[in-house]
This record gives sequence, structure tokens and C-alpha cells, in this order.
Amino acid sequence: MNNTKYTYNDLDYDLCSLDDIIESYDVANDPILSPIWPKIAADLWRDIGAYGASENDYGAVMHGHLERISKDGQNFMATLGYSEAAGRNFYDAFKLSDIGKLHDDYAIGIWSLPHRPTEDERIAKRMHTLRGLDYLERAYKTYGVSDDFLRHPHIKIVIPALMLYHHERLDGTGYAGKSAAALGKTIRMACIVDAYDGDRILRPHQPAKRTPIEAIERMMAIGEDKKYEGAFDMDLLEKFRAFKS
Repeated sequence: MNNTKYTYNDLDYDLCSLDDIIESYDVANDPILSPIWPKIAADLWRDIGAYGASENDYGAVMHGHLERISKDGQNFMATLGYSEAAGRNFYDAFKLSDIGKLHDDYAIGIWSLPHRPTEDERIAKRMHTLRGLDYLERAYKTYGVSDDFLRHPHIKIVIPALMLYHHERLDGTGYAGKSAAALGKTIRMACIVDAYDGDRILRPHQPAKRTPIEAIERMMAIGEDKKYEGAFDMDLLEKFRAFKS
């Protein structure tokens, strides 16, 4: 369950420059992307939704989560001063941020455990970000895409960066160990919207679903639960709380 061609040490994404890169094109009408990307994106989205259909319908859970975090991020970006194009780019890219969960190294049941994951299960699940690179590379090959397509910033930088680093923490304890200085605003925002929605999903081992304010206060480390202490940009998190209120 640890097979992937990548480790985080192999990768060198400038997550601060991502703030400018995501503003540099518009996925809705880009001349390189437009001829083929809508079909590829639609096929990948269909594959996500169909995942686990005969076993646990986890694809439907993923669809809901990914649609919510992508739309939340797009709308939140508008309040932060990003352009409409950047919001569209984020929405399009972030919908694929969990596609590594479809990697055939995984048993489908690992995503719907009836218990809190063991440490080994937690480590295996965290690999989905890196496995997403493998999954997308294999998918692109089936479409015979051009080198210009593969070099496009949406394909080469924005999609993989949001996929790989949306579980980072400012204190450096996230999946890739990136700390505050290496995390630009876009990634910091993505981490917030993903964690918020994840905390709002009712897990089998939980007695009840968290309310919006319970989720945000947990992320702010208000109260006894300090799981997220030091994790998030508090200025952005305050703005997100206002955005969600």
C-alpha cells in the first residue's frame, strides 16, 4: 500500500508563486486547455463519482465533499480580492484534489472505516495526495495530449499543487511538512476550506455532526480540543468565519 513513484522530497513546488500563477489564465477559455480539458475533466469527475458504487458509494461522498470545498473556495476567493478567472481556476482544479483515493493500490473500504483509523491506516490514507500524481499522469496518457497541454500551468502546477498540499499546517506538521514561510495565501485558504468541510462530515465513530460554528471554533483551537492549534492562518480563518456566517 506504499507504492508510488513520488515522495514529497522529489517535488519542488513554489507555493507562494501559486498566488500569481492561478491569476495568469482562465480555464474557461484558455486556447491550450479548451480543445481537450473539458472532456478530460468531465471523465475524471465521472470516475470519482462512480468510485465504490458497488461497495460503499464512497464516490458519492467524494463528489459532495469536492464540490462543496471547490465552490466554497471559489466564493471565498471573491471576498479576498481574487479575480473571477482565478476563482474558476481554483474550482476546476480543487474538484480533483482527492483523485488519488481512486488509485488501485487502495482497498475501497479504507475510506469508510467503521472505526477511527489505526496509525498504519492513517499513514496509508495520507498517501492519496502523492498517488494523485500517478493517477493523473496515467490518465493524461490515454488522451494523447500535447506537450503544451502538459506544460500548461493549470496541469503542471495548479492542479498538482492544490492536490498535494491541501493538508498542510502552518506549524509544519502537515502531510508534506511545509511550514508557514513556504505556504502562500491560496494554499492556506485551500487548507481551511478542506478542513472545515471535512470536520462537518459525520464519521461512523462520531455521535453527531458538528455544527458550522463548532467546526470553525475547533479549527481555531477554542475550547479543550487542540487538534488544530497552530495549523491555520488565523487572519484568513477569521475572514472565513465571517464569510460563512
